[in-house]
Amino acid sequence: MIFQSKDFYVDLVENENINEIAQVYNSNKHFLLSHIDSGKVTYEWVKQELESMDRADFYSCKVVEKITGKIIGIVDFKAGKEAYLSLLMLHKDYKDKGYGKLIYQALEEYVKSIGSKCIRIDVVTDYDESVLNFWTRKGFIKFKDVELNWTGRILPAVTMKKKI
Repeated sequence: MIFQSKDFYVDLVENENINEIAQVYNSNKHFLLSHIDSGKVTYEWVKQELESMDRADFYSCKVVEKITGKIIGIVDFKAGKEAYLSLLMLHKDYKDKGYGKLIYQALEEYVKSIGSKCIRIDVVTDYDESVLNFWTRKGFIKFKDVELNWTGRILPAVTMKKKI
């Protein structure tokens, strides 16, 4: 286990979790259509994504609800003086229930405890305005406009940072 709160824990994704991770992605069809121009990912796609993140020294993590043992989300991040949160995604059944806020708070506490001074995120700007608003409410400030290459698709985005 990497970190936890009262209701969930976050740990590295293992091969036996790939189908459940695909279910989290596939429950977010609007995200998939916007980011990869497909409404569904496969086991193989998730496996390749995990391998890519590992090569880039990111932790690809599952968020597990303690009471049920069910994977309810995904967190991809890189530790360092400037931590980089690449992805925080919840299964659609767990959205708008405060989990995103709790998971982010636990992540922030964790990276701060291992010496991070700042957290960076890149937020796609033509996807869902509520995502940008979420990060602004968490104290992130727009740093610069960027373009992200997500599985070969170029997406307009902003880099945001927060000192911790």
